[in-house]
Formats: sequence, C-alpha cells, structure tokens
Amino acid sequence: MGKKSFRRVPENIRAKISGLQSDSYQVGVRKSYTLEEIREGALEHLGFRAEDDAVEVPGSALPPISRGRFSRWNLTGKVVRRVDLPKVPRTWGIETPNFGDWSKGSHTILFNRLVYPTEIVYGQQIPITMVSTRQADDEISIAFRVESVLHRVQTEDRELVFALSLLQENVGAVDVVESDKTGSDWLASVTVTWEFLPVGKRDAALNDMARRVGITVGDKRRRALEERMSVLLDLSPSELVYGTSGFQRYVGAKFGPNLVAFENVEYGNALYVMYEGWEELSRRSRLELIAEPARDFERITHHQGWERRLRAAVNSRREGE
Repeated sequence: MGKKSFRRVPENIRAKISGLQSDSYQVGVRKSYTLEEIREGALEHLGFRAEDDAVEVPGSALPPISRGRFSRWNLTGKVVRRVDLPKVPRTWGIETPNFGDWSKGSHTILFNRLVYPTEIVYGQQIPITMVSTRQADDEISIAFRVESVLHRVQTEDRELVFALSLLQENVGAVDVVESDKTGSDWLASVTVTWEFLPVGKRDAALNDMARRVGITVGDKRRRALEERMSVLLDLSPSELVYGTSGFQRYVGAKFGPNLVAFENVEYGNALYVMYEGWEELSRRSRLELIAEPARDFERITHHQGWERRLRAAVNSRREGE
C-alpha cells in the first residue's frame, strides 16, 4: 500500500485543490480492481464481497480500527497536545509518608510546571462512501470519497490531513474532487495530461519511466513494467509517453502522429492501441471506450500471445501511415 498516512498536505494535493472548479471539495480517489482481488479480500474491511461474478458494493462504510491510527481516531477520538498554543501552568501532587514512615501519616508534595495544553477530539465517525461501475474483463472501478465536505479557504490543514490519511489507510491512494460532482460523473470523467519523452538507451528509459510512476527496484510491479515497456521498445517507438490523471499513471509509446499504445500502471490489465484522435479517446473511461462504435482503437489484454497481437496492431497501422 505504500505510505500509510500523511504528516502534512502534499504539494500536489494543494495544487489540485487550487485548480478545482468549486471552493467546496472532498477527499476521494478512483481505483479499479479485478474480481479476483476483491475475492481475495482487498476491500473486505469496507464490506465488499465477491461471489462468482457478482460483487456486493456497500454504499458506505466506517473504516475499522485495525486499519491504522486515523481510522482509530475517527471512531474513538484522541487527546491532542496543542504545541501550536502557548504553554500553561500545570500543578500535580504525589502523596508521600511523613519522615519516610507511613505509620506516621502522609502529606502531599505539589509540583508546578509549564506544559502545552491538551484538547480532547471526539471521534467523528466519518464514513467512506463508494460508487462503482462494472468494467470488462472482470474489472470494477470504484469512486471512494470521505464523507466530509471541505472548503478551499476555511478548512484547516489538520482537517485535510485527517481526511487524506483516513482514505490512505483504507484505499492506499488519495485525490480530491468537487463536492457537487457525483460519483458516477467522476468515474466517467478521465483527463490525462501527456508528456513525451525521448527513447534514449533502454536501461535509462526503463529506469526513468519507473521513477516517474513511483515504482522502486524492490516493488513487485517493477518486473511487469519493465517487461511491458521492453516489448514497446522492441517496436522502435519515436517517443515514450507518460500521462497522469489525478493520481493514476499511464505509460506507453508513440509510433506516429496517429498511433499510440499505453496502459495504466496501477490497474492496467490491458494495453490500448489508439489511432486517429487518440488524445481525445484517452480522456474517456474504459466503459465508454468499450461502447465506442467507431473502434478507433484496439484493446489488448495481457493474456498469452498479447505481444504478438501488439506487434500486429502497431505494424499494420504504422505501415499505412
């Protein structure tokens, strides 16, 4: 899951908030899961169940204490030491025997000290709400949202850090979204910002791409990334492409003005080879793409023989350009 919680608001979150259409927003994120991942309990703590091809998606759930300290604080509250406030005098005492002999009675010794004040923060019991849409190939996309509305100007950093950490503990990713945008609309909207990179030497290109998407040498996703990018590099692309959509990351290769292949690093179980209008097509959700009548793209799942199908899709189009 990576980072468990946050000490401060990440700068990319601040930038995203400043660019929102509305002053009111919520912490949330869109993620996709395979049915197998749900069957194995990836979201069991939020009440998800999968049996055969059916998935039970709860509308909302209270994160359990076991997920981390912010989930615990959300339910039970905590005592906060306010180091941001001036210290205040505190007096406490201990009972001690007279002359070291309890049979002769006792007396109280008082101590005085300046300490930071404390504040009792009661558990807010904020749920995480969930909306889903079923994708092809046994995949489901889910819009998670912490059900507390924040404000661009009025919200304090500690409130935002709390919401971010609550979602991070339970989903492993964060983003922000306008509070008036429905979960269904959010799932349907995809805006990818693309960056084109020189191919360069193979090892350097693979390391650079892994760095950009945050995959370290020991990450279990590293091998899959290198294998898939190597297949693309074998096809001699003109440029590599790196895209971002919220906190999702896309990687791929460009073979001509109207020929690009890419996939989602986190949840990619398929490559998309896109032709005319690929930048507009890449902004659509997978559900919209599958329903697209023009079929100006080819979806290649990572099943046996996917490398051959990819080569055929790229070479046939490249020869015709």
